[in-house]
Amino acid sequence: MAEQSSAWILYALGAFVMFGITNFLLKFASVKGVPSVEGTVVLWLATGLVGALATLTMIIKGMFNPLINPRIGKMNPIYFIVTVVAGFTLALGMYFLKSAVTYGKAGPATAIALSNAVLVATLSWLLLRESLSVSELIGMSLYVAAILIFALKPLG
Repeated sequence: MAEQSSAWILYALGAFVMFGITNFLLKFASVKGVPSVEGTVVLWLATGLVGALATLTMIIKGMFNPLINPRIGKMNPIYFIVTVVAGFTLALGMYFLKSAVTYGKAGPATAIALSNAVLVATLSWLLLRESLSVSELIGMSLYVAAILIFALKPLG
């Protein structure tokens, strides 16, 4: 169980690396002349291709079959709509991020965009009743302060 409970950090670090590479590549493409909207469309197509390949793999493995995957049978189908909405908000977020790194400095733009952890924690507290410790609240406050210093009020 300890491996499973600590695995989240590896996934979080993986997301950190992948998002960092993605955001650098978006800035690189914009510096080389890829327009914001066209670059975003290509990004969406690449993301959709990964999604299509993953879905095909899951269908082949029977992961959507409740007889093979009992977790699907126990799930309320309405929650698939939640994931569809998440997909739309992700796509819009990618557009906003691509535009931000195109028109501004990549570091501050991605720092602001990826500070969404504060929003996630706040919504989880409000809607899912997850508790926030004093150290988490202090950490989020320091994070927001660091973003403000880094992105909005450069000292040098």
